[in-house]
Amino acid sequence: MPLFLLILLLFLVPPVGAQDKPTLEAHRIETTITIDGRLDEAAWSEAPVASDFVTLRPNPGLPASQTTEVRVLYDNRGIFVGAKMLDTRPDSILAELTERDDLGNTDIFGLVLDPYQSGINGFTFLVTPANVQFDAKQNDGREDPDWDAVWESQTERTDEGWTAEIFLPYSALRFPATAEQTWTINFARTLRRKNEQSFWSEIDPNVDGFLNQSGTLTGLYDIKAPLRLQATPFVAVYGLQGREPNEKATYGASVTGGMDVKLGLNDAFTLDMTLIPDFGEARSDDQILNLGPFEQRFDEQRAFFTEGTELFTKGRLFYSRRVGGSNFFQQRVYDALEDGDEIVNNPQRAKLYNATKISGRTARGTGVGIFNAVEQENYATIRSADGDERQVLTNPLTNYNILTVDQNLPNNSSATLINTNVMREGSARDANVTALLFDIHNRANAYAVRGEFKHSRQYEAEHSETGHALDLEIARISGQWTWEASYGEESDTYDVNDLGIMRANNSRFWSAELNYRQPEAFFNGFFLNGGGGVDIDYRRLYAPSRYVGTNVEAYVYATTQGFWNINLWTEHDVGDQFDFFEPRVAGRFWRVPGSSNLGGWIGTDNRKKLRLSTNFNLTRWWDDTNRYSLNFNLNTRYRFSDRLSMSAFARRGNDYNDVGYVNRETFLDGQREYTDVYFGTRDRNSVEAGLSGKYSFSARMTLNLRVRHYWSGVGYSRFHLLDTDGQLIVTDYSGSHDQDFDAFNVDVVYRWRFAPGSDIFMVYKSSITDFDRRVSDTYADSFSDLWGPDTPLSGSVSLKVVYWLDYASLFPR
Repeated sequence: MPLFLLILLLFLVPPVGAQDKPTLEAHRIETTITIDGRLDEAAWSEAPVASDFVTLRPNPGLPASQTTEVRVLYDNRGIFVGAKMLDTRPDSILAELTERDDLGNTDIFGLVLDPYQSGINGFTFLVTPANVQFDAKQNDGREDPDWDAVWESQTERTDEGWTAEIFLPYSALRFPATAEQTWTINFARTLRRKNEQSFWSEIDPNVDGFLNQSGTLTGLYDIKAPLRLQATPFVAVYGLQGREPNEKATYGASVTGGMDVKLGLNDAFTLDMTLIPDFGEARSDDQILNLGPFEQRFDEQRAFFTEGTELFTKGRLFYSRRVGGSNFFQQRVYDALEDGDEIVNNPQRAKLYNATKISGRTARGTGVGIFNAVEQENYATIRSADGDERQVLTNPLTNYNILTVDQNLPNNSSATLINTNVMREGSARDANVTALLFDIHNRANAYAVRGEFKHSRQYEAEHSETGHALDLEIARISGQWTWEASYGEESDTYDVNDLGIMRANNSRFWSAELNYRQPEAFFNGFFLNGGGGVDIDYRRLYAPSRYVGTNVEAYVYATTQGFWNINLWTEHDVGDQFDFFEPRVAGRFWRVPGSSNLGGWIGTDNRKKLRLSTNFNLTRWWDDTNRYSLNFNLNTRYRFSDRLSMSAFARRGNDYNDVGYVNRETFLDGQREYTDVYFGTRDRNSVEAGLSGKYSFSARMTLNLRVRHYWSGVGYSRFHLLDTDGQLIVTDYSGSHDQDFDAFNVDVVYRWRFAPGSDIFMVYKSSITDFDRRVSDTYADSFSDLWGPDTPLSGSVSLKVVYWLDYASLFPR
């Protein structure tokens, strides 16, 4: 049967198992509601009630064990939600006090709104009995907890359970400009002591999607979005400490200020801008010793680049750490050094002038996103032996831009066009990437066809280079059994690394995956739910078409009756694999023996004061070199009270007889240039340990601690020459390639939300790194070496005050 006919038949499957979705009418009020959690105003008793919640976890489709009643009111300013969480054991309600957006061991009430009824995009608002708030954006099944809105809530414990009163101002929402509104809505409740999660509109775990299974809110008339103008000025004061190896510590201070601005351009679109940004409260990066051919990927910690970026991350073309990241001409200052020169100043990261986002979605489901950021020039200062100083450009003036148009289509489908662009001043490289993405579901939301087509172009001073990538997939997305089959390719000239991140191009792959999920209890109730799956991948180079490898993986997971979580997996590289990237010379490859991996993870009941989890990975290669890798980690968390908890982790990795690239030498053989590539056999031992803690003074005031130490030591026992057929042969090469790397970080953050949207941060940071060309005898020896005078050190103490100004609050209608 032709493939297109098969796809056509799949998409003609009618909807099955559809369930009636509940409807709730909102009640308009002219009176005042005080947000105090008491629900004692008369208007609450006059509003229709949403109840009869249905469980999703631990077992789906059952009536909730406790009664929940929800009512919705509205006026010209916003939406009011009142909820009564009745409980037959009110003294057993769990209510851990945590930081905003960090839900702990607690009961929860919340709602999700989709004012455009897209079935894909929405807003989530949650609150706990301790009045800890959580909010997020929903987008295509993914939740963005970094999105923050300013809204009000208050809760109260009662003899019957607890209550929650929530006010959502229209300025925090996006909705169409129509006289009558009909929104998608659902209400959720978590009863933590039973690990029970229930919803007003039943959620079937075997149906793809969440918002598309929600109910309907009616009765909204003549509501209008206010002028959405918000400004968040800030001022920050820093005390700085630094020390170069074997030098005295230096101290300094700085004061900086800036502003974030939000402006509603109309009912759907918002402009976000940060002027002279400061990210001093962002967590320190987790540095590692990277021996591979690809750069380390760091998580984004800066709020502006994590909040409301769902339109810009489509297609995986945006790696926000490029913006304000490493200098483009990082090496240029070292190339410019002459005899007797010294580097006086060399800023390692580029600073931003500003960054701007415009995003929103129309009533017809068209999402538009525009991102733009301008990066400053950077210069390093070199001083000659005569005392003369000169500057070397290390980063040109740079503009980053993203444009996204994302169209919601029927049946939870979508199509997206995205373009990323980087322009650098002068002769530095410019770049552009364009992508078309689609995700088409049939009426029953049971099958999907997905695709991505991407085109990249890099503009150098004298030439340009283009490349392409595509990914096609057909999948069954609903039901207990799901599957997918896909094909993808990236040309050898495809490159998105100017604004994105990719490990490698020049690839073709074919993959198939089969998954099974069991949402109900099995094995006589010992397991509450579980599942498993298997997938296979076959890979080749794009150009020339050369075999790379085949991989097979299988996994199972389950939750026990005692709420322990268990995962087991095994992965196999079948036969020899061909690595064209580890040699770091175009056209060369390394023939890697096949391998097998066995891994597992187990975690105890998260509701208990003490929680333990551990996982292991054992990999063995199928040759006679006795090469294997063993990784083990242990995590523990102890909750001293609802205010104080501490966590600790330790990870140990041992790679025995590991093999990898160490060096290359290029020489002339007659008229032909040839490169010898050398590999080494090595033992690598790594340890990572950390401690974190949090103390909550209240739902608005918290103190957080994070300490991390990482050590990795690499010792080489012998070296090899990489032959032209990818085999490693004997060589007389010798060199000093042993490495020992330590990184130690401390982050202490005090945060007080002293007014709506307004914060005071007090932050202490300390960072020590140490790199040696020798391996310490033990982990303890390496750790003790960190505190010597030959290790670089940096630290800071800062105070940052952020104040939120809102036009709608200052000048209410």
